[in-house]
Amino acid sequence: MSWRLVAAAVVVSVGVFGAACATGLVQVDPTIDSPEAGSDSGPPADAGCPQFNTDTNPKHCGSCTKACTDLQVCSSGACKAACDAPTIKCASDAGGGCADLTSDTNHCGNCSTVCTNGDAGGLAPGSNNPDAGIAFDGGYDSGIGWALGTPGCTKSMCAIACPMGLTACSDKICYDTQNFHDHCGDCNTACAQDTEWCSAGHCCALGQETCNGACIDVLSDPANCGGCNIKCPNNLPQCGGGTCTAGVTYSESFTSGQTPNSQCTNWKTFQASLTGSYSSITISGSNDMVGSTCTGAAADQLCKALHNNMTTSVSCNAKTWATGTCGGGLEVTSTGSICNCNSGYTSRPCIGNSNWGGVNTSTCGGPTQTIIVTCK
Repeated sequence: MSWRLVAAAVVVSVGVFGAACATGLVQVDPTIDSPEAGSDSGPPADAGCPQFNTDTNPKHCGSCTKACTDLQVCSSGACKAACDAPTIKCASDAGGGCADLTSDTNHCGNCSTVCTNGDAGGLAPGSNNPDAGIAFDGGYDSGIGWALGTPGCTKSMCAIACPMGLTACSDKICYDTQNFHDHCGDCNTACAQDTEWCSAGHCCALGQETCNGACIDVLSDPANCGGCNIKCPNNLPQCGGGTCTAGVTYSESFTSGQTPNSQCTNWKTFQASLTGSYSSITISGSNDMVGSTCTGAAADQLCKALHNNMTTSVSCNAKTWATGTCGGGLEVTSTGSICNCNSGYTSRPCIGNSNWGGVNTSTCGGPTQTIIVTCK
């Protein structure tokens, strides 16, 4: 007996639209191969056509290739005469799609409600914070700050799903409420324009930062100098401008009978640099290097008064200390009298004449000497 190898015939079927398909496949009418409005709001979808919701799409019902008739709807992935509860057929939709009003973002609660996100308009990216005036402000000056989020329908109510760390507010926009100026801590709290910024969900004054739940002046607090929990060491106990220092010192030489010039300029620079909190102030100089010292809260009050060009008077260490205007600038004295000629400890380099003060000498027309004022 002899044998011959016979080629197997390939079976094809001709679709109703004239195109040939491989065995096991069905030709789909190209006129019904696009998503239906209101019937493709989410999964399930066939792995071969993920753009369609095969659970509700009447032209791809149960699979990519199955289409319902004009008199049928697609419900639970099958062609039927009516939609299975809780889904319904919405008259506004073309075709035979079924919508679940409890979860369909295109028909949420009723057939006509479409869930959308907010319109951000011209809202720029970022936290909307003003310049905090400190070196470390949480790193959010150029951060995302907000996002539009994703619309959703839950229990027939529209809602916005936000990225992690953001909160949906009534305008349907997701905000970083820990750092966003107009929604700080929650959706309804706006920080003061230009004078406050949002730091870790708290509205703080510029120059302050939220440390351990409170707004702290990190430019002057020695326990939080330049940032939270940065404590100044014993050899640099003062905090000024966010930097630990030994203190702020004014030291200038004065010549008897001459009007100060650069000494006044440097005095104003000294005043401006007194941005911290202080526990002592000393007036000393070449005629008394120990000088006169005030300590405690009164010293802090005096140093701050110098910084703010304010008049003040305190009793400290058995002396009356004062600041006040004399001539063209502010003076500080431990003799209790502003703009007076006496023998004592006074610095008034901006008076505009030769009565610039003195240390352990006459304060008017005094001898040539160095005057030192130190806030620590």
